[in-house]
Amino acid sequence: MRLPRIFAFFATVMMLSFGKTAAQEMYLGGFTIEDAPSFHGKTMELSVSFHADCIENTYAKYAVTATKGGTPTLWQSFPVVPVFSKKIMIPCDIFEDGIIKCYAYNPNLEILSIDSLTYNVDFVEFPSFVPKVDLPKYPCSMKYLPELDGVGDLKILFSRKEKNVVLSDEKNNILTRPLTMLLRGYCDGQYVENQSSEWKKKSFEKTDDSVFTVFENENEFSSTRMKMTFFKENPDVRIELETEFKKDVKIERLAMMLPFRYGEFEVFDDYMRVVKDSLREGEYYLDQEGFSLKINEKQLNFYHPDELSSTQLDARNRLVFLNLDYEKDYPFVHFPFDDDTSDYFVDKSMREVKKGDVVKASFVLSVTQPVDLPRIMPVWDGFESSIIFTEHADWTDIRTHRAVCFGSEDVSCADSAVGGFAYYDIPVTKSVFYCNPDSVRNVVKNSEFPDFHSTITTDSLLFDFLKQLKNKGFDICLHTPEQYTTTASNLSEALAFMKENFGSPSWIDHGYNNSSENNRENIVCDGLDKSSPYYICNLWRKNGVKYPWNAAYEELKPFDNYLFDNHLQRPYPFFSDAFPKPRVMRLPDEPDFLLWSTEYTTEPGDSWNYYFNKERLMKVVESRSVLILHTYPAWVETFRGFWDMENGKAVAKPDFNQALERIAKLREEKLMLPTTIDKYMFYQEQLQNIEYHYDNDGNVVLKNNNPDVVKGFSLISKSEMEIENKDFETRISKGEHIIFFDLNPREELKIKRVEMKDVR
Repeated sequence: MRLPRIFAFFATVMMLSFGKTAAQEMYLGGFTIEDAPSFHGKTMELSVSFHADCIENTYAKYAVTATKGGTPTLWQSFPVVPVFSKKIMIPCDIFEDGIIKCYAYNPNLEILSIDSLTYNVDFVEFPSFVPKVDLPKYPCSMKYLPELDGVGDLKILFSRKEKNVVLSDEKNNILTRPLTMLLRGYCDGQYVENQSSEWKKKSFEKTDDSVFTVFENENEFSSTRMKMTFFKENPDVRIELETEFKKDVKIERLAMMLPFRYGEFEVFDDYMRVVKDSLREGEYYLDQEGFSLKINEKQLNFYHPDELSSTQLDARNRLVFLNLDYEKDYPFVHFPFDDDTSDYFVDKSMREVKKGDVVKASFVLSVTQPVDLPRIMPVWDGFESSIIFTEHADWTDIRTHRAVCFGSEDVSCADSAVGGFAYYDIPVTKSVFYCNPDSVRNVVKNSEFPDFHSTITTDSLLFDFLKQLKNKGFDICLHTPEQYTTTASNLSEALAFMKENFGSPSWIDHGYNNSSENNRENIVCDGLDKSSPYYICNLWRKNGVKYPWNAAYEELKPFDNYLFDNHLQRPYPFFSDAFPKPRVMRLPDEPDFLLWSTEYTTEPGDSWNYYFNKERLMKVVESRSVLILHTYPAWVETFRGFWDMENGKAVAKPDFNQALERIAKLREEKLMLPTTIDKYMFYQEQLQNIEYHYDNDGNVVLKNNNPDVVKGFSLISKSEMEIENKDFETRISKGEHIIFFDLNPREELKIKRVEMKDVR
C-alpha cells in the first residue's frame, strides 16, 4: 500500500478527503503526515472519519502510528465500524521530528471498503489558568531615583503623578509596564476583583552594602507593602511583599503582575526542561522554577523564589504572575461530618483570611551577562526521575505482605527474598494499622484469609516483618491507627509507638468519608479543625509527623481528561505546561506540614508489562518526573495485581517482579530512583532552604541554610559547570550536564559557568 503523503509546513489546520477504496488487502485507506516547524511544541488533534463497508464483527482496525528516527513512538487502533469517527490527541513529544501514519489494518484479508475518508489536523487549545486582565498603561512621566547609582543593572523608575513603579535597565530603558497587584476572591459572599498599579513611596534608606526603598499599594480590601532592596556587591534586587487584609476574604488569587515590554523568554519549566518560548508563545505553570529574559545585551533572571506560592507565565502577553497565594497551589477537600450523607466533600482550596491577617512573599530578580542558569533537580545523586510506591494498609495479611515484599508467603526473612519489593531493593512507604479494637477480619473480602486483618498489636509476625523492612530502607508509617474512627488516647498511643519504633515523618489517611465511623482524625475530615476532639496537628508535631498525604486530586480529578495512551502520569507531561500541579504543598493554616499527593489508585491487574513497560517508564524519565503511586499491594484479593496463588501459596506475580526488575535496571543507569516519601519530602524541604543568587559575573552562588547536609544535591545546565574548591560528580543527560555533590550546613559556594560544548 502506498500512503498519500501530506506535508504540513504552513497550515495549522488541514482537511483532506479520499474517495472509495475496496480490496481484500491487509492495508488500505491510509495517509501520512510529516512533521514541520509549525507543529513544534504543540499538541495535535487528529480527526479521522470515513464510511466502511465491512462484515459484521470484523477484525479490521483503524491504526494511528508514529515513528521518530525509525523508532515507534505510538501505536493505537480502533475497531472499524460502518460510520467511523475518532479524535486523537497527539502530544508534541510523539510527533516532533517524526512521522504519523494512519491506515486500516485488515489482518484476515476480509472484503473491506473505505469510502469518503476525511481527516483534519488542528492544534489543541488547553485550558488557561491565568486570568484575563487589563494590562496597565505606560506612565507618561517617570523619575529616575539617583539614590540607586552604583547598585547593579536593574533599576526602578517612579511616577509621582500616576503613582506607578516600573523596572528599567541601567540606562533607564523601561523594561516593564507598571508593577500591579491583583486580588481575586470572595468577600461577604460576593465575587470580587481588584487590580491596582498605584503605589506611594514611603521610605528610602542606605546601608553599607545595600539600598532599599519601600512603596505601598492600597485598595478597599488590603494594603500591600513592597520593600525593594538593591545590593552593592551583586546584581540581585530582592522584592519583599506583605499584604495586610482590611476585610475577611476567601482568596482565589493574590499576585503581583510583572508585565514585560519586550525580550525573548527562556522558560525553566516544572519538568526541568528549557523551553525557548519563541517556539510556543504559551502559558506556563512554573511552581518554584523560573525563566530568563534576553534584554539587549543582558539577561534578566528569575529562578527558585524562596517565598512565593508559585509563578505563572503568560508568554503571549509577556505577563508574569508572582502568586503570593493561589488556590490551585494547595488543592484541598473536606468531608463534613454527617451520618446521613456519603461521598460528599467541600472544595476548601481557597485560603480564608480574616481582617488583620498578613500574607508574605519574596523573590529575587537580577540582570547579568547572558548565562545558562543551573537548575535544581527534584531528585538527588544525579538521578533524572523518581518513582515512589505508597501502600495503603487496607485488608492485608502477613501472608500477602510477605508475598509482595519477599516474593512468597513462605519467606520470612528479607535477606532470603526471592521476589517482590525487598528482593529488587525497591523501598516502599508502607502504611500500617496499629490496632484492631473492632476485630475486623479479612474473611469479608476473601474466605481464604479468615483471620484478623493485619495490625501491629494483633500480629507479632507483622511487627517483626516491619522491623526488617525498616532496616532495608522502607518508610513505615500509620494509615490512621485503626479501621474506623479512633479515640484520642489510642491516637496518642499509636503515634508514640510509631515514633519510638519506626520514626517515620509520613502519614496516610484511611477510610475518609462523612459518617462518624469514617476516621474523623483524617486531615480531610476533622483532623485540621482546632475545635474538634479529632484535631491531630499537635500530636503530629509532638511525634515528628511532617509529611501527610493529600487526597484532593483523587477526589477533584482535575487531570482525568488529559491522559494519553495509558501513560502513568496525569496530566501527560507533554500536553501542556499550563496545568497547575505543585510538586509539594503547604496548607496556609498549618504551614508546619508539607503535603504530597497522588492522582489515582494504581491497580495493574494482569497488565504490568503494559502499564509498566520500558516505554512508559522511560516517559517518566524523559519528563524528569517524580511519580508517586497509591497502591494496595498486600490487599487479600488478587485483583489489585501484585500477588497470586500458586499451589495454595501467596506469591508475587511474575509480571510484577518483571516490572520491578525494569525499575531496578533504570536505577543502575541513574535514570530512575526508587525511593520513599520520608526521603523525598525531606529533600524537598531542604531545597526550600537553599539560597540561590548571582554575582556580578553571572555565576550562581548557592548557600545551604539548612542545619543538615543536603546529600547528593543536583544541578543541571546546558553548559558545563565548575565549583570552586569542591569535589563533585558529573554525568550527561540528553545533551545537558548534571553535577551532584554534598552541600554542607551553612556552606556557600559558587557555580562557575563554562562555555557551552556540544555533548551529543
